[in-house]
Amino acid sequence: MPNIADWLTWASLRDSLNSAFTTSLVGALAGAYAGARAAQVITERAKERDNLIAQIRTTNAAIMVSFTVCNAYLSLKKQYVRDLHTAFLASRAELDEFNRRRKAGEIGKDVPFEFRADLRTIQLPAVPLDVLRSLVFDKLSVLDRPLALVSAITGAAASLNDTISKRQALIDKFRNFSPAERRLLPALYFGLPYAEGHMSTEYADTVEATSSLTDDVIFFSDLLCQDLYAYGEVQLANLRKLSKASAETIRRIDFSEARAAGLMPQTEMYQAWLKGFKKE
Repeated sequence: MPNIADWLTWASLRDSLNSAFTTSLVGALAGAYAGARAAQVITERAKERDNLIAQIRTTNAAIMVSFTVCNAYLSLKKQYVRDLHTAFLASRAELDEFNRRRKAGEIGKDVPFEFRADLRTIQLPAVPLDVLRSLVFDKLSVLDRPLALVSAITGAAASLNDTISKRQALIDKFRNFSPAERRLLPALYFGLPYAEGHMSTEYADTVEATSSLTDDVIFFSDLLCQDLYAYGEVQLANLRKLSKASAETIRRIDFSEARAAGLMPQTEMYQAWLKGFKKE
């Protein structure tokens, strides 16, 4: 009777490895692995494609919200803020000239300076800033400048809201002035000395801040549209590597009419802020 060692000879092992059963088993295992690996690759590519599509669609949503914000504050500037600021500066220049002529003796000291105070109430637009923050911070994989832009937009909008409220409080105060107090209106309106060296620049400061903060919201939301478009184009290029037939697109925003109308702030005013971010 053969012992067990006889069965472990090289010849018997070779015959076992070359048997039809073993060959079929190895082939089946290799095929199963290849099939599993192929399925995994397909699943990963499908997941990557779905993620890219989600990023592209969320980017388009964020672009449209940023456009809505920018357009709302452009309308605010066109309807109220630009005229308020321009008229204020023009009237202050007229007052400076009036005082110069009075000091030179060309105008009598009893002649009052007449001007038209713009005491209109400004209504701030309702814009979806919370939606914008949620889209950019929570749903997009953006870094650095777009995140800073959202913070800059929300911060400027909040400061503008406070400024408008403060201006309105001053307007209400001016409207309730007694006849004697109304003589102080030019000084309080333009931020000039009055009553033995007293001076208040509160109203003048609100006018300047209203103009600059409105420009801040416009500039930062316009720039956010541009940054989101650039980010979306990268995601779209990656998607087309996986699926050339994809119909996804990135929305491009055009503010050329606003630029032509002189409503867009000058980029030079924001160079210090922009220098904090370098393009990769």
